[in-house]
Amino acid sequence: MKRRQTSGNSKNGLILSGILALLYLVSLIYMKYYLNGISTREIRFDYIGNVLNILTTLVLLIGIIITFFIKKLFDTKKILFINTVLVLSLILLLAVWLIAKLNYLQTEQLVFNFPLRKVYMGASYILSYFAQFYVLNYLWGWILKSDSLLELRTFIRSVVGIALLLIFSLIFVWNVRAFSQSRIQNQSFQYGCIPGAAVYSKGKPSPIFEGRIRKALELYRKGNIKKIILTGGRAPGEMTEAEAAKKFLINLGVAKKNIVIENRSSTTTEQIQYLRKSFNSQTSSDSVLIVSDGFHLSRITQLAKFFRVNSLGVSSDYSLSFEKTIFYRTRESIALLLFWLFAI
Repeated sequence: MKRRQTSGNSKNGLILSGILALLYLVSLIYMKYYLNGISTREIRFDYIGNVLNILTTLVLLIGIIITFFIKKLFDTKKILFINTVLVLSLILLLAVWLIAKLNYLQTEQLVFNFPLRKVYMGASYILSYFAQFYVLNYLWGWILKSDSLLELRTFIRSVVGIALLLIFSLIFVWNVRAFSQSRIQNQSFQYGCIPGAAVYSKGKPSPIFEGRIRKALELYRKGNIKKIILTGGRAPGEMTEAEAAKKFLINLGVAKKNIVIENRSSTTTEQIQYLRKSFNSQTSSDSVLIVSDGFHLSRITQLAKFFRVNSLGVSSDYSLSFEKTIFYRTRESIALLLFWLFAI
């Protein structure tokens, strides 16, 4: 009688595990779009980030189903532990929602050049996903009978799994050939967009920023683009990135009427949201040509795909040192993985 009761409790616990895993997936994908002002009707399930989210939950659910039908795996303590971690992941997701929707952490304080509010959101997202990943590895470790030091082994496997995702993102970012100018040689675009970058004293664009501007200027003179969109807000005490680029282009002969500026955005995501709001409806049959650095375009084109901005990317001619190449591409790969998984 006791064994039957234990078996019944275990099955109920596993059903709850499946419900919690599905609830996490639905909540995560919903939040990714809703918090970015996108209707759920625009969800693309072929988007890399959504595929990764779905695969994680699918592998977890397969493990739950296998465990459900193998009686000798029934262990109420392990199932209770799994459900506790799954509930924790949902609580962390709820924390993201509260930070995003309520007036918590509304401060100008920055951490590593990121607003404190976004740092807390990012940390909560990461911990919630890691909890899901941990349960996935814990469950499969249990199924494959590696009970010895299961918790420690699960943690190590989870870290390795996240590292593999990061390597995938790094390989994706490293593919800069996809943004060669030869791809758009005979094409004409109504708009070309230059995402903002650092500006030095007296409004002088940084070398990276100048490289983007000069490439856009070259494409403008060749007739590949008709008008240039400049985005980027103000650094403390400096001219806005958009205004600095506008001044640079006017001095090189670009007509003011062919320049559009947006000088409030502070992140790449905000710049793509601006394109979506201001230009995408006008260019639904055409692409906006985004001119940036190769390492940056891998992420920015993925952002554009998420926000359904029809775009193509062309890389500037600015070359980085080997050390800076490693630094920027690693940074972009981390940022891309975070956007894929959480749209932040």
